[in-house]
Amino acid sequence: MTDLMDQRVQAAARRWQAEQPPPPPIPLERLDETLSGRRRGPWRPLVAAAAAVLVVGGGASVIAHVAGGSTTHHTIGPGSGPATHGSPGHRVVPWRDLAAGHPDVRHRVGGQVVTPYDRVSATGHISGHAHPGDTVVFTAVLESSTTLPLDPCPDFNIAFGTTGHTWRLNCAQVPYHDARGRPVLPAFKKVRFEMRVTVPDEPGRQKVLWTLDGPHAMPGFYGLVDVTRAGSS
Repeated sequence: MTDLMDQRVQAAARRWQAEQPPPPPIPLERLDETLSGRRRGPWRPLVAAAAAVLVVGGGASVIAHVAGGSTTHHTIGPGSGPATHGSPGHRVVPWRDLAAGHPDVRHRVGGQVVTPYDRVSATGHISGHAHPGDTVVFTAVLESSTTLPLDPCPDFNIAFGTTGHTWRLNCAQVPYHDARGRPVLPAFKKVRFEMRVTVPDEPGRQKVLWTLDGPHAMPGFYGLVDVTRAGSS
C-alpha cells in the first residue's frame, strides 16, 4: 500500500510540474531607459565572442560546393512540434542575405543593463571539407526561455577563420507570431534558421563561429571546417 501511494504522489508531482506555466518574461514595459551614446559596430572582436560560446550539437550542417557545381547531401536534424500561434516547427527558416540593422536593444532595469535576448540560447553543428569559394550551409537553432518578440530583429555574426561578417536574421519568415502579428521565439520552442557563408581563401582547419548579436554574453556555437585549394593533395 505504501509503495502504491508513493507512486501516486510521484505521478501527481510530475503532472503538476508539467502543467506549470513558463517563468515570467523580462518586463519589457519597464525597459524604457535606453542607454545613450553607444552603438554596436558592424563586427566585434572574436576574442570576446569566443569566450561565450558552447560546443553543443542540435542543428545541421552541409558543405554546398556551389562554385564547382556539385553538392553533398543535406542532413537536417529532427524538428519540434506545433505551437499555439504558428506552423509546425519542422521547417527551417530559409536563408536571406539581409544587411545588419545594428539595433541597440540595451536597457536599464533596476540599475542593471539587460537586453530582450539575454535568455536566448543558440546551438548548432558545423563540420566538413570545402574549397575556397564554396558555400557552407548549416542550421542555427535558437531557443528562448520566455516567449520573445523578434522586435527589433536581431543581428548575428559568422566568423570563418579570420574573416567575419554580420547579417540580420530572417525574422519575416519565422513561422510563429504573437497577437500583434510580430514574429516570436515561443518559450522553449526550438526555431531553426538556415545559415550560409562563403569559404574564404584560408587553407587549413578553420574555426567557424556563429554568435547572436545583442546580449553581453553572446550565445553561439562553433565548428571546424577543413579548407583545401582545388588540386591540393
